[in-house]
Amino acid sequence: MYKIEIICPSCNSRGYFEVSEDFVKNVSRGIFAINIAARTICTHTFIAYIDKNLEVRDYFVADFQVEIPELSKEAQEFPLDKNISEKKDFEKDFDVDLIKLNLSATIITYIIKSILSKQKILFISELDYLNKGIFNFFNYLTEDSFELNLSLTTREKYEQNKKDYKDWMVFEGYEVIRDHDKIINIKNLVVEKQILNRFITESDKDISLTLLKGEIRKACKLAEKIVKVVNDTRNKNENINIFKIKKILENEFNIKIESAYLNFLTEIVKNYFGIQLPSLSECFLGFL
Repeated sequence: MYKIEIICPSCNSRGYFEVSEDFVKNVSRGIFAINIAARTICTHTFIAYIDKNLEVRDYFVADFQVEIPELSKEAQEFPLDKNISEKKDFEKDFDVDLIKLNLSATIITYIIKSILSKQKILFISELDYLNKGIFNFFNYLTEDSFELNLSLTTREKYEQNKKDYKDWMVFEGYEVIRDHDKIINIKNLVVEKQILNRFITESDKDISLTLLKGEIRKACKLAEKIVKVVNDTRNKNENINIFKIKKILENEFNIKIESAYLNFLTEIVKNYFGIQLPSLSECFLGFL
């Protein structure tokens, strides 16, 4: 057994996690992710990314459990059990395990946030064997929902053409290289991180992929409904009320929407659809 020193990214507590030699030998490329459960190191739950040299490369923390609304099967255009039973052949386009091994949850979170913000995205990668799979992965996640504007290139080509990407989101490895509009703030990506946590920690790759795709399509469906409500409200020359919009969503889809998830949706409406809504804090102030 190998002992790997783990440092909690939330409280800096130190401890050790054991992995078998056979497990490490079977890691042929990139890195592997281990889920650190609460009370293993401390009271926090997080994911540690370990390279083949048993060095920690990155951590991923879902800050707290957000209650993400679940649509009824009738309201879902992409029901989980339907997808699993049909077993769509996506393995020919990309390998979910390779995606999880070579892309950190943090970077996947950043890219999804950029997609939901209608940004042009450049990912710098030297993994020629994986680049097509990375593109197909995000293309699969966003089909029939959000528009994908993603390109991949090498570091050398990026340096040669850097001026062409001034207004792009640029990512490499674990880092944000360019964020002109300040889209990325890890502290504000509460829902996105919760969604990615479910994707990373689900061991069945078919289910994990379906969960992630389903969450993206759900967000699109609910955001589009908000846009429709806003447009109808404006056509009637009525004031837009975020609490009224929340009530309409909850009644129509028979769900409960927490404030964190409502903020997540209103950010999509603002950044992707170009409609500015009053924030929850602004609405509260209006009542004072």
